[in-house]
Amino acid sequence: MDACGRRFEVAAPASQPKSTISLDDLAALNDEIAALVRAGVPLESGLLGLGADLPGRLGRTVESLGQRMSRGQTLVEALEAERPHLPRLYAAVVAAGVRSGRLGAALEGLAITARQMIELRAMAGAALVYPLIVVSLAYALWIGFVLWIAPAVEPGYRSFEAPSADWLRRFAESGATVAYWGPAIPLAVLIALAVWWRQSGQALTVHSQSAGRFFGWVPGLRRLLFWSQAGAFADVMALLIEQEVPFDEAIVLAAEASGGSKLCDEAQRVAGAVREGRALGDCLALAPSFPPLLAWLIQTGQQRGTLALALRHSAETYRQRARQRGDATRLFLPIVLTAVVGGGTVLLYAVLLFWPWISLLNSISEW
Repeated sequence: MDACGRRFEVAAPASQPKSTISLDDLAALNDEIAALVRAGVPLESGLLGLGADLPGRLGRTVESLGQRMSRGQTLVEALEAERPHLPRLYAAVVAAGVRSGRLGAALEGLAITARQMIELRAMAGAALVYPLIVVSLAYALWIGFVLWIAPAVEPGYRSFEAPSADWLRRFAESGATVAYWGPAIPLAVLIALAVWWRQSGQALTVHSQSAGRFFGWVPGLRRLLFWSQAGAFADVMALLIEQEVPFDEAIVLAAEASGGSKLCDEAQRVAGAVREGRALGDCLALAPSFPPLLAWLIQTGQQRGTLALALRHSAETYRQRARQRGDATRLFLPIVLTAVVGGGTVLLYAVLLFWPWISLLNSISEW
């Protein structure tokens, strides 16, 4: 909901239009708005001046936000109008920050998520370099094998009636069309990698679903995203509770600001049950996706009147876990990719080369 108390609906990330600004641009925009808020500068004039200094799409987006606010729109309304260029999550975080009266603190939480995605993308890209070199060398050797080696040795294998002679014949025949498939396969791979790299650098990857779609192949990533989402939820909800926002509103706003569509649906069910007067434990039972520790801290904190403190503690705990998982992933991802991709490529290449040789030796021994 915005500063006027109107409900701010955030659609599921799957239906969100693709953002046209990058993760780096989103992090820069986030830092600049947070700096303006902390300095007490009126946002409309600050954004207008800032937009003139920033290049490209980011500068145009910031200037457009300033112009909309100068015409009387709130920051939340201006962000909603810029939705084709900004992720919906960003507007949801700002809405929660405005509602809590601590916009700067809310933006700091989103900045952590954005930087995690930037680091994860850089780490994944760097980890792919060595396996791609191994695969490229193996592919070049394979082309050499089907062009020169297979045609040369296939008659000898056939004269000894080796079972692998048919394989070598097919390999030799494929060499006749290597001018077509030889460059086409690496070109398709390069295009796929380029598309992945470009899409993964867009601002929409701050959504956990989008991040999982682009980086789901990274071992341990989904747990890292889960903990990051839980930390963001607990942090925003603590801000709202500290400003005495009603629990049913706070849990919905915090879920929207954490970027999880499933979490949003369950938060809506919990809020509805709270409004019906049901016990908090029974309400939280309607949200099986909530981390068990977080659900328990919410229940006990509400009962003891220390809910904001409990949420702060859980936010730090989950973010610490996410940092530890990120450090472990940064250390082991290159090793795992090299072992799986590089080792698998070498093993496959060795089998394709040595199996015909072994079958030839078996045929010779039977003569």
